[in-house]
Amino acid sequence: MIKLTEIKKMRGNRYLVKLQRNDIEHVHIVHEETIINYNLLGPKTLTENDYQKIIKSSEEDVLYNKALYFIEFKTRTISEVKKKLRGTTQNEDVIQVLINKLKKQGYLNDDEYAKNFITEKIEFELIGPKSIKDKLIGKGIHFDLIDTHLLLYKEEYQYDKIREFLKKETKHTIKKPYIKAYQSIKTKLMGKGFDMNIIESSMISCKDMLEEAVDEVSLLEAEYKKLKKDFNIKDFKEKDKLIKKLLAKGFRYDLVKEMRQ
Repeated sequence: MIKLTEIKKMRGNRYLVKLQRNDIEHVHIVHEETIINYNLLGPKTLTENDYQKIIKSSEEDVLYNKALYFIEFKTRTISEVKKKLRGTTQNEDVIQVLINKLKKQGYLNDDEYAKNFITEKIEFELIGPKSIKDKLIGKGIHFDLIDTHLLLYKEEYQYDKIREFLKKETKHTIKKPYIKAYQSIKTKLMGKGFDMNIIESSMISCKDMLEEAVDEVSLLEAEYKKLKKDFNIKDFKEKDKLIKKLLAKGFRYDLVKEMRQ
């Protein structure tokens, strides 16, 4: 026999319920909805079936509040909430019930999440569409939703962001040969998820900006002076080795050729 011995109102819409089963007292926290559904308004006797339903409802309520707390200060994706709940329960049916409830209440909406995430990244961050896509995949957003909303990321935005990035990179003198500087910036832009063709096109159009930031002649002169003491520049083969070493360090052939002469 199962008896409801005490019920006490707590903060919010939750209640502390004490149940006695086989002379053992069990304490559960339940939602107001459970109190109404099972008429738990005062001491009464419960069937085993009702008891199990109340226990299940109590567990769901704990998980529901855990999910609400998780999304209270930051918008989450369905996948993120599922992962959080799986840290407490392995019951996928219960998790899905709660996910459906949160979706119905407007707390979860992957379509809106993807759209807002992409819009925010386009507006405030110097990253490309590939990087945004990777981030959303990591958050469990479906590929179709990502691809649909990535249409917001126009090619012209990529050109603008790459140019802005190049301005920042060339704001100060770059202490690398031109080729090395070019490859370094290109690698950074690829890492930020910009389209390769747009990167190449942008860097060609901004070639003057990069050349002005690289004082390659001074760098080459300094490197030549440092290396030439290790080579007999009067010997053709030795001089050829020196030239190859300078080219390997990223100096452009035309400048090295001038230096050789």
